[in-house]
Parts: sequence; structure tokens; C-alpha cells
Amino acid sequence: MVTLKDLETPKTNTWCPGCGNFGILIAFKKALIELGLEREEAVLVSGIGCHGKMVNYVNVNGIHGIHGRVLPLASGIKLANPDMSVVGFAGDADQYDEGWDHFSHAIRRNIDITLIVH
Repeated sequence: MVTLKDLETPKTNTWCPGCGNFGILIAFKKALIELGLEREEAVLVSGIGCHGKMVNYVNVNGIHGIHGRVLPLASGIKLANPDMSVVGFAGDADQYDEGWDHFSHAIRRNIDITLIVH
């Protein structure tokens, strides 16, 4: 079973003190543990911005994509690997500006992925 220590990475965290991303990071790690997922069973997808650093701070598969393309990347990964748990992390402009068109297509396709916008 995965522990919090297993999910740590050697990367130095560069978020500002008091940033809400710290709470999201620890909650996400705890969720992975509660779900009983092994590190190899999960993949993170992120766009650009502070939220995008999430893939650097969780020791699972991850890809840091381009602005507004979190959902297309996550969808492709899930379609190619249906047994993977795929989670996308997007910022507000990343998702609601550049990525909005992809949102409606993801809803229509109803692919089993999780999107966290923060």
C-alpha cells in the first residue's frame, strides 16, 4: 500500500507561503492512499501555471502539458489506458479560457477522468 512518504518527490516546492495549493496537494495524496491506488495506477495531467507544478510534487506518472489542453491530454491517456486513474489539474484561465471548448467535448464523451480546477 502506498504511503505519504512514497508519494514524496525530491523537488523543492516553489509555491508562495500560504498558497491554497498546499492543501490541495496533501488532500490529493491522502485521496490516492484512501483509494488504495498504487503509484503506477494513477497519472496526473496539468497545464501551465502554479497548479501545473502539482505533477512535480506527487510521485506518480505525470505530464505537464500546454495551456488549456489538460482535458484532451487526460482523455487520450484514459482512452489508451482504460484501467488508469487519470486526474487533471487546471487553473482558472487554463480551463475556463483556453480549455473551455474541450470541457464540453469531455462532458459529451463522458470519459472517466477527474478534473480539479484551482
